[in-house]
Amino acid sequence: MWGLFQGGVMGIQIKWDCDLDQSVSKCVPQYTFRRLDNKDVQNTVAPGYNFRFAKYYKGPGEVESRTLIKAYGIRFDVMVFGKATVLCDVIVLHILKKKTFYREKKYKYVEDYDLEEESLSSKGRRLLVQLSV
Repeated sequence: MWGLFQGGVMGIQIKWDCDLDQSVSKCVPQYTFRRLDNKDVQNTVAPGYNFRFAKYYKGPGEVESRTLIKAYGIRFDVMVFGKATVLCDVIVLHILKKKTFYREKKYKYVEDYDLEEESLSSKGRRLLVQLSV
């Protein structure tokens, strides 16, 4: 009977490659599902997805006691990846709380030391170079 209650870990991968220059109807995610835990019961100490936790309480006469519970369940790990640069750039560079951090990683300011350009400004020009992410 114990073999029926082992739980498991399922991986859900969502591939979302969108060309936003095309129609929205062509931006359809592809889903794949995979079991991530070891389903081989023979070679695993605790197969499936399970964990233990304790409930502490005071019984008669204020004696501390505990009940150890082993819980089984199903865990879903969702992994999303793909390309939608325009949408991602808008979200990452303008909406997220750490937008300045991402902006510093995406763009790098460099000094232009070209001799011909040096005459335009004694300090040189600051250039904005977009890094590939």
